[in-house]
Amino acid sequence: MKAITKLEPKRGLGIIEIEEPSLIDDYSVLVQIDAVSICGTDLHLYDWDEWAKNRIKLPRVIGHEGTGRVIKAGKKVEDKFQVGQRVTFESHIPCFECYQCKTNKMHICSNLKLLGIDVDGLFRKYIVVPSFILVPNDLDFDEASILEPLGNAFHALSKVDIRGKYVGILGDGPIALFLFYFAQKFGPSKIFLIGKSEYRMNLAKSLNYSEQFVVNYGENVVDFVRKETGGRMLDVVFEMAGNENTVKLGLILATFGAKFVAFGILPSSINLDYNEIIHKSIDIISVNGRILFDSWFFMLDTIKKGELKRFITHVFDFEDYEKAFELLFRREALKVIIKV
Repeated sequence: MKAITKLEPKRGLGIIEIEEPSLIDDYSVLVQIDAVSICGTDLHLYDWDEWAKNRIKLPRVIGHEGTGRVIKAGKKVEDKFQVGQRVTFESHIPCFECYQCKTNKMHICSNLKLLGIDVDGLFRKYIVVPSFILVPNDLDFDEASILEPLGNAFHALSKVDIRGKYVGILGDGPIALFLFYFAQKFGPSKIFLIGKSEYRMNLAKSLNYSEQFVVNYGENVVDFVRKETGGRMLDVVFEMAGNENTVKLGLILATFGAKFVAFGILPSSINLDYNEIIHKSIDIISVNGRILFDSWFFMLDTIKKGELKRFITHVFDFEDYEKAFELLFRREALKVIIKV
């Protein structure tokens, strides 16, 4: 079977032939993959930036956001996963043995492995995975393929109480727009989305509610937020871009005693005024992936069928993956699905 793979330590990907897998134990499941969504992590791997160079070993089949149907289940889990059943993937593979796993923190397992990064991922027709990373669902394949990144947004939302708060979201990627849309369900006073992609900002405006603002990063953001909050500034800041400038902007926009939710992955270390954090008594809250499996229940209990289709802007055939990546690098798409 064909697989989209990071082959060499340079920019780009390739398609290679690999063997079809078979069940490895009584607890594993064979899945036929239908749709895979391109993640920002996949862009890092394609671009071969500093983060990617220090993170994976080559070659590696990439991809960790996807959905498919069960082809065969191991003897110990065949009553749980029926042939033909639709599933989506939790990309975190914990060890179950470390301190974190035994204290309900499997998402930050000290021996954590990630699909498409530490083990071969989803950009192929068939995959065998441990049964615990499969999440049954009744959404269509394309919608189900973006549940994994959507879970990140719901994990971030679970970290802070935004009721009655002025909320800022820095970044215009998919998870930032997920936050922008779903946060309104949890009672904030005002939400500010701050980004710079014209395509994505226009899409965000179509999600707009009366007390939400779409603000171009090139404008005088600080003055605009100060005016719209009556000088109070932001009670909660979500940094979703993984950019030194947005981190620093977020700390400026944060009011005294604010919550700063750190999600975006930086490509390298940055210079930061640590004293300003202490002076303003800002709480820094980091978010990594999803809480297994609290975030999934929180998310699936909140979303409605068909609600996610507005975030899927493009669908490509497997052989056209280069076009899909190019579109995302130009920031002229949001969630892009590749049909396997």
